[in-house]
Amino acid sequence: MKTNTLIVSIVISLVVGSGIGYSLGKGMSGSGSQTKELQDSIVMMKEQSSSIQKMAEIMKSSGILMQEMGVNYKNDDAVSKGKDMEMMGAKYIKENVTKTESSGTMKNMMGN
Repeated sequence: MKTNTLIVSIVISLVVGSGIGYSLGKGMSGSGSQTKELQDSIVMMKEQSSSIQKMAEIMKSSGILMQEMGVNYKNDDAVSKGKDMEMMGAKYIKENVTKTESSGTMKNMMGN
């Protein structure tokens, strides 16, 4: 389970970091195409945020299903791992919402 958590954390960090880096790097160019590039980066970040949200929701629902199967087959290990997966999915949902809403710069850029 720790490997999955580490992989998901790394993916989320890379996605968010690359989106922010791309927008900041292009924001300093000062060229006439800056507006178009900024809009493209905003769209990209929104899509990445949406993808993270979907992945987290899948983790959460899979954890719930795993718990149900563990209960049906009287497998405590499966129930425990299902609870962990559900909690991690909920955590990533919360983090994704918090990061997209709490950042003033990102909030202004995304038009929220």
